[in-house]
Parts: sequence; C-alpha cells; structure tokens
Amino acid sequence: MEWSNTNYNKMNRNSIAAGICCIALLCGCSITGRLERRQYRADVLHVSREQREREQQTYQPPALKIEWDSNRFYLVPTEVQENGERIMAMQIQQVTIRAKARTLPERLGKVIIDFVIDMPRQLQGACRSVIVTPYLHKYGEAHALQDITIRGGLFSRVQQRDYWQFGKYVRAFAPDSSAEARAFARFVKYPYPEGVRLDSVAAHPGHISYYYSQEVPTDETSKTMLVTLQGRVVALDDSSYTLPPSDTLTYHVSSMLSFVDTTTRYKIKVINKYATVQDRNYIQFLVNDTRVLDTLGRNTAQLGKIQARMAGLIAQQEFFVDSVVLTATASPEGSFARNRSLAQGRAHALKGYLRERIGPQVDTLVRVRWVAEDWPELAARIRGDESLPHRAEILELIAAEKDPDRRERLIRDRYPADYRYLKESVYPWLRAVTLRYDLRRQGMIKDTIHTREVDTAYMRGVDLLQKRRYAKALYILHEYHDRNTVVTLLSLGHDAQAFEMLDGLEQTATVEYLKAVACSRLGRKAEGREHFLTACGMDERMQYRGNLDPEITELLKE
Repeated sequence: MEWSNTNYNKMNRNSIAAGICCIALLCGCSITGRLERRQYRADVLHVSREQREREQQTYQPPALKIEWDSNRFYLVPTEVQENGERIMAMQIQQVTIRAKARTLPERLGKVIIDFVIDMPRQLQGACRSVIVTPYLHKYGEAHALQDITIRGGLFSRVQQRDYWQFGKYVRAFAPDSSAEARAFARFVKYPYPEGVRLDSVAAHPGHISYYYSQEVPTDETSKTMLVTLQGRVVALDDSSYTLPPSDTLTYHVSSMLSFVDTTTRYKIKVINKYATVQDRNYIQFLVNDTRVLDTLGRNTAQLGKIQARMAGLIAQQEFFVDSVVLTATASPEGSFARNRSLAQGRAHALKGYLRERIGPQVDTLVRVRWVAEDWPELAARIRGDESLPHRAEILELIAAEKDPDRRERLIRDRYPADYRYLKESVYPWLRAVTLRYDLRRQGMIKDTIHTREVDTAYMRGVDLLQKRRYAKALYILHEYHDRNTVVTLLSLGHDAQAFEMLDGLEQTATVEYLKAVACSRLGRKAEGREHFLTACGMDERMQYRGNLDPEITELLKE
C-alpha cells in the first residue's frame, strides 16, 4: 500500500513539475543556446559623474549593472532563438551594487566592507530563484561571502512539497544514513539554501534593496581589497544560467600606518678595551692519578672543547690574548693535603696536554692555579638540590666548621645517606678545570669607546608594524614609548594607553593628530577637536588628512 502511495505521489509530483514547466515557459523564463555560444562577458566603463547621471536618464540596460562612484559595470545576457535545448530563458533586467566608500578605515586590525545590492522586480519570478554571491579578493585569493537568495513564491512552494514528501518517506521506511541521503537527492530537487546572508521568498515580486556589510581582518596583504559579484538563476524547468563574473570594485584600506616613523633607529654601544672569557670543563681522572686520559669517560669531548676554544681565541684577530689562567679543583673526599697535591698535578698535566696539541705558546700564555677542595661550589649545589633530606643542616655545618677534613668527616658520619648521594651525584661536578681568558682589543687606546649601531630589534618591530602584524610588533616596540609604539597601540584598540603615551612625547602636528584620533575613540569630542585644530595650525596637511578620516569627521559633527 505504501508503495502505491509513493508511486502515486511520484506521479503527482511529475504532473505538477510538468505543469510548472509549462507555466515557466509561458512566463518567458527561457534563454536559448545562442547566448551560451556567444559567451557574453562583462564590460567595464569608466565615466564621469556627469556622464553617468546623463546616461542613467536615457538608458535602461537589460543587464546586471554594478555602480560605484564614477564606475559602471555591465553583465549583459541577450535574447536569442530557441535551439531545441531545455535551457531556462529569463530577462536579466538589473542588479545594482553601490559601494558606500572607496576608503575603508581600519580599526582593531579589521575593516568593514559594505555595499548595497538592489534587485528590481523585473529580475524576480514566481518560478525561479536568484542567487547572488559577493567575492572578496585579497592577495590573489578569492573568498566567497555569504549568498543572497531571492526565491519566487511558486519555487518556494515546490521546495516545501519536496521536503514534505521526503519527510513522509523517512517516517514510513526509517532508512539508514546512506539510503536517507539517496532519498533526499531523489525527493528534494531544490534544497533550501544554507549559510546565506539573506534568504527571502518574494511571493509578490517587488524592488529589493539589501545592505551588505562584512567585517574582514587585515594583514600585511590588506592594503587593497577587491570585491566582485557572481550571480546564478535556477528555474523549475531544470534550467539554470550562470551570470558572467562582474568587474572589480576596489577598496583601499586606511590605517594608522601612514604615521609610522620609518627613520632608522640607532643605539649606543659601549666597546670595552678589555674582556674576559671563562670556560668551565669537567675532566675525569683515575683515583689518586693526575694523568690526562682522553679515553676516560667523556674526556674526548671535553678535551676537544678546551682545545678548540683556546686555539680559536689565539687565532682570532679582534682581541689579543694577554693570559690564560687554568684552575683545577678536586672533590672533598680524602685528606685536604692529598686533594691539593692531586689538583696541582692535574692542572700541570692538562697544561702539558694542551702544549703538545696547540704549541709552545701555551707555556707563556697559561698560568696554572689549583683549588684542593671546591667547597663554595659544593655549597651552591647543595643549596639548589631539594632532594637532600638534611640540606639545611649540612649547609649550616659547612659554614660553621673551618677544618675541611673534619667538615667532610662530620657530614659522612652524621648524614650517611646524604653523604652517599653527594659522593655519587655531586662530587664529580667538583672535579673541574676552569680556564679564564684575559683579552685585550687590538688597536684600541682608550679603555672604553662609544659607537652607534642600528637597533635591529626596533627596526624588526617597525617592519612587523608595517605588515599589520600588530601584536608581534607591540611585543618589540612596547618598551620604546615613541610614535611607532603609539601607532601600534591605536591599531590594536589600546586607545587610553596610547593617549597617555602621547602626553609624554614632544608636541608635533602628528602627535596632536593622533591625540585627536584617540579622543574620538574615547568619546572625548571637545578635547579631540582642540587637538585636531592644533594639528592643522602646525601643519595644514593635517586638514586634508582629517577630511579622509572618519574618526576625525566624527569629531567635527555638531
């Protein structure tokens, strides 16, 4: 029984569709193949305001028309003869786009593009749907904005019937997802539009004027934004017509970047005649042995590092190596006298090792020192190690006991667990070799000189600012407290902070103008007007700049 009803509905639907097609043809909703063969395209006309007004009075083109200031664009489909194909035929009368302004003010890293789309009644019809899609072009990429859809009354009712039939099928058969998708494609020929800005049913066609506004984030590619329009018409007789793409509407982005100071910034660099380089290394030795063994533990890497650093400093041209102090240290286990002897022997052994590999100049450059037991380093490492249960007591003992042998013995006896940890994990770091290089800048007479060099960090911030990467620019420029910092703050909407910073700058026409902008945003109109007038008095070019600035225009209202 359900199958019979379904087939009846299908037949009924086909009959209705056939009737609709007849109505569509009677309504004149068909175009012929000659239009497609000739591939009519959009024309661009640049005319004066007077010429445009004159032509508007005398000419009503059967075309898609785009108007913007002194520019007019036409998308012209023409009527042709029938060639036997089932192609929709409709007379495109007029679609008009009027841009509100050429220049878009940037605010908080964003701009708002807006225009008006006018659709006269001649464009609409009961049996068809008109879809208009604006496209935003940035840096060669096109981004489709939300559609505007105007559906005829009959077209809408057919959609409703299709959805009703689909819903009835789903309730009757409860299909799975794939079957439901196939059923939807079979029953619903013209789905409801999704993600549209405007979806309107024109039961009685009339003039439609729609204000389109879209917030768009800016970036380094946003100096210019382009908008085009594409349109499509579909009808109930299975026909469709795609309008050729429109010509381009150009929007220029007005930002605070015109106030960026691109002057190269320098910083003072202090150059000292003398310099010191200190290098700490960890060389492993056998117990009670002073020989340098490059095969022991990580000695190969450590010795290679020492050798490379010394050879590099000796060979470089900027500094002269006055001396190198080599200091060897030992860990506290064992007697102090024995540890002193080991540290001394290991220091001399390492000097000999370097002399063999670098050359005899090591003898005159390197002075040997030694520290029997590096208790200051041990105390510092204990202080930073929270895993020691008796950290405070051991540190107190080290500070109180003056005899190094007794000090080490007391730690071992009183805190055996802590001592084992120190011996295994901390003592190896005390067996170190430190090299201090005393350098002198060649050719320099004074102990210090002052010179200028480009502030590369600041200039990087300015570059980021010009590319509209405001947050990253502010990270660099916030500490400079200058005009570029103010421009960055204003671009990010930190208006109160920007105004406060402007108060600390030298009074100039630009500073006064920026104060006026900040006041406009903060709602302090009277104060803002005073700053703007002051800026104009200091530089008459600011008056022209203000005429193009909507935030200054807002100040001058009343």
